[in-house]
Amino acid sequence: MSMILHPLPPVSTPAFDALLRELGEEKSASLAATSGLLGPLLEAAPYLLELTRIHSDWLADALTQGADAAFSDLIGSVRVAGLGDDEATLGQALRIAKGRTALLAAVVETGGAWTTARATEALSDLADAALEAALDFLMRQAAAKGQLTIPVDEARAANSGLALFALGKHGGRELNYSSDIDIVAFFDPQKPVLADPSEATKVYSRMVQRLVGLMEDHQANGYVFRTDLRLRPDPGSTPVALSVDAAIAYYEVRGQNWERAAWIKARPCAGDKAVGEAFIKELAPYVWRKHLDFATIADIQAMKRQINVSKKVGDIRVEGHNVKLGRGGIREIEFFAQTQQLIAGGRDKTLRVRPTSAALAALAAANWISDTTAAELTETYWFLRAVENRLQMLRDEQTHTMPDTADAIAVIGRLMGESERAAFETRYRSALELVAKYYAELFTEGETLGTVDGNLVFTGSDDDPDTLETLTGMGFADAHKAIETVRKWHYGSYAATRTSAARAHLTELLPALLATLAGSGNADLALARMDDFLSRLPAGVQLFALLRNHAQLRTLVVQFMASAPRMAEAVIHRAHVMDALIDPAFANDVTHKDVLVAKVDAFLAEGRTYEELIDRARIIGQEQKFLVAAGLLSGTVSASVAGEQFTALAETLLNRLFASAQTEFARRHGNIEGASTALLAFGKMASREMTYTSDLDFILLYDAPNTESDGERPLATSHYFARLTQRLVAAISAPTAEGVLYEADMRLRPSGNAGPLATSLSGFKAYHRDNAWTWEHLALSRARVVAGSGSLPAAVDEALSEVMQRPRDIAKTIEDVVSMRALMARERKPRHSFDLKLADGGLVDLEFIAQSAQLVAADTISLPQAPTGLVLHRLGEVGLMPQGRRLAKIHTLYSTVLQVMSSALVDPLKNENWSSAFKDLLAQLANYPDFERLSLDIEQMRAEVSEAAALWYAKAAQMRQG
Repeated sequence: MSMILHPLPPVSTPAFDALLRELGEEKSASLAATSGLLGPLLEAAPYLLELTRIHSDWLADALTQGADAAFSDLIGSVRVAGLGDDEATLGQALRIAKGRTALLAAVVETGGAWTTARATEALSDLADAALEAALDFLMRQAAAKGQLTIPVDEARAANSGLALFALGKHGGRELNYSSDIDIVAFFDPQKPVLADPSEATKVYSRMVQRLVGLMEDHQANGYVFRTDLRLRPDPGSTPVALSVDAAIAYYEVRGQNWERAAWIKARPCAGDKAVGEAFIKELAPYVWRKHLDFATIADIQAMKRQINVSKKVGDIRVEGHNVKLGRGGIREIEFFAQTQQLIAGGRDKTLRVRPTSAALAALAAANWISDTTAAELTETYWFLRAVENRLQMLRDEQTHTMPDTADAIAVIGRLMGESERAAFETRYRSALELVAKYYAELFTEGETLGTVDGNLVFTGSDDDPDTLETLTGMGFADAHKAIETVRKWHYGSYAATRTSAARAHLTELLPALLATLAGSGNADLALARMDDFLSRLPAGVQLFALLRNHAQLRTLVVQFMASAPRMAEAVIHRAHVMDALIDPAFANDVTHKDVLVAKVDAFLAEGRTYEELIDRARIIGQEQKFLVAAGLLSGTVSASVAGEQFTALAETLLNRLFASAQTEFARRHGNIEGASTALLAFGKMASREMTYTSDLDFILLYDAPNTESDGERPLATSHYFARLTQRLVAAISAPTAEGVLYEADMRLRPSGNAGPLATSLSGFKAYHRDNAWTWEHLALSRARVVAGSGSLPAAVDEALSEVMQRPRDIAKTIEDVVSMRALMARERKPRHSFDLKLADGGLVDLEFIAQSAQLVAADTISLPQAPTGLVLHRLGEVGLMPQGRRLAKIHTLYSTVLQVMSSALVDPLKNENWSSAFKDLLAQLANYPDFERLSLDIEQMRAEVSEAAALWYAKAAQMRQG
């Protein structure tokens, strides 16, 4: 024999002995001569035993010929196969070559004729040759179909314009025994290869897909290589073959640090090597940066923290340990070398090497690590890689996990040359502890942020087993999907994560964010909501930075997504609104009217033009509505205070816009001498109970001589104020780039939509004296002037008082109210069980009781223009309604529920929007132990209100005008 193969510790070998008998004395003679190695090896490895049965003659020749010569012949056979014309024949040749290489590498590595490093090089070289041969064949097929401009005899992989790159261990010529090959395919669109260059992506992508099929096709003699294309840019949304221009654009704009690490080992392994080398050269500034900014260093530190190896090594084990990803494993040695290459390789080209052992040597030569460190880690690296190879050669399984029984561990130990299991375990543990020690010292200054207990690794394309375990322990039911979701964020698939700064912040934020999501009660649902949130967030840097540094904001955002989607939408469109939530003065700002008004006025004062003022009104209006709602939903402010603040905001904006609209209108149309105006508010604005989504119900009243304005384009008085009203409504409700401020509702003007937009004081008085319906007088019962000039506001107040105190037919008034409520019940039916405004026994019934009481018992109540709750309470005080105080409490609860619904939900009357999280929040803010109890109480309250209304109307109809 031309090479020496060392025997393994002896064991009983019945399966190997049976194989020798099956082969016969003549065929088995060469194999029997090496039975001290082959016996224990094949007995332990059913996969190798079957390969030996199939390729016994070839193996016998190879052992005689020598491993290097035999392998050289295999590579030659693969190249020849690529020149054939039959796909089935090519596939069979590649599969046979793979099986023989696997068998040869296992025998000569285990027997000591090859080092583990040489075995991994051989597997990598076979992968290169197989890819090249397959691409040679596919190019000739493309030429035969007329898809190429080059002749058939030149249609080779080397002239294809398509470069295949090996990444990871394949790129470093360090393939595992049963490894996938990670490749990416980029083509040069400028190379004159294709007959129709516009079809380049389609043609090359189909070629790559067929190539993968040849590699992975399971037929007789097994398969060639499992082939993974997921390390290409943004694999979820890109074709399998990309142009070099598209690839460069991706890496320059969206590339991540883990992708930079992946490209450290990348090399053109097949296809058009000239295109590949040119791409590698052009990509170099992305991979090897001359100046490493703070965000990049922080990202690398975060990558290290995510892997989260403890400085303690007490939990290092043998049984069940993952030799690749576990603590002290292969991945940590690779990370140790690659992160330091990333940091220094931009300035020192000697560090730009692919194999891990070469990188450790280069780091030592450049004084980044000591010679001792390099030597110890290199030795340990190849020891662990040898263990990994032996795990995989047993059954051709892509496993990295040590067996979980002592007997199975002993088998691996014997294949490593250790006759005693204890000796192997000691050596294995020592190796892990050595790696863990060096790894724990990497970036120790970056440990202050901390993370959850356990691994959180989202780099690459394979799920990290320890990360799956960590996420499951945190409460994620589908940990694989969680990893896929986070990986999608890291790929920059969304606008919010497209910039490197955003991804750097996100990497730092991630452990704390996942912990917050896990603490929400339903981790998977919370993560899905976060994914939807990020998919629509236009930019992420500012928000991610805030969430990194403020735990309460993380909790609040997660709460918003779970229970308050309207608030989440607001953050999506205006992330900066979160800034105010961390201001120590936040609670003061959202509970005091004078503070809110001062902030609005200060912001509007910076508007230089009328148009800018309108835009600024929308900006400050939306921001302050968000903050008041945030105060409500976080429990900082009560529902009644929220109503007052929403109203103060609307009233302030309405006043400022009205004043500006008047000034702007006067520029063209002038003024009317002696005129005065007033804005009369109705509904929730009048009673200071506005919600997040309330309209502005108001009318414009004026008192002016019947003349013309004095501007360049004069208008008659009635026309002037009608046009001014249109200008005001447009300022309030017209959509702009900053959105809509409020919808304006002016249906309560005299004669409703059929009447003029603006009403004179005399017309208003005459209408309500002679023509108004009872329901219009009900609306006046809480109306109030919110803006005005001259003596008109006082005159309007006097007119309101006159209407409310006018003698009226009480029985007829009550009959009108009851008829009107019945009409509403028929025509405006509630759309949800919590549609408390329209529901029988709901808010409208409470308001009708209070408003009708103002019409028929104003003197007794003596609370002119008071809101509903106060009137109900007063009815109880004066004895008109024994249930008055109880109804006032019900009104408070109804108002709270409606405030929360309005602030939290985009469409609160759709059942599907009522998540369990929202129900819990609603119950909490209504001071109930749970939503079921709240629902039951509201059902009972509605019955109480309906009964009380019927009693009130019966009693009121019998009253006499006092």
